[in-house]
Amino acid sequence: MRVTLDDPAKAGKLDGAPVTVLFTSERHKDVLAVPVTALLATIQGTYAVQAVGDDGSTHLVPVTLGAFADGKVEVSGRGLRDGMKVQVPSS
Repeated sequence: MRVTLDDPAKAGKLDGAPVTVLFTSERHKDVLAVPVTALLATIQGTYAVQAVGDDGSTHLVPVTLGAFADGKVEVSGRGLRDGMKVQVPSS
C-alpha cells in the first residue's frame, strides 16, 4: 500500500506521522448481521446469539461467524431469520 499526501507542501518538515488507513478487503451482500456484542461464546468453543421472541422469551441459536465490519458480524445458521431480534448487553 502506498499513501501519499494530497498537498505535500502543507506537511512542512514532517518526516513521519501515525496514519490510519481503512480499506475494504471483501464485500458481502444480503447477509444476516448482528452487533458483535450479541455474540455468546459456548462451552463447546462455538458461538450463539440469544434470540428474543415476540412474547419476550429467549432461546440460544447457534451461529457460524463470517465477516466483521463496523461493530457487526455476519452470522449464519439454522434458526436464524431476517428481522429476528437478538439480545445485546446494555451499556
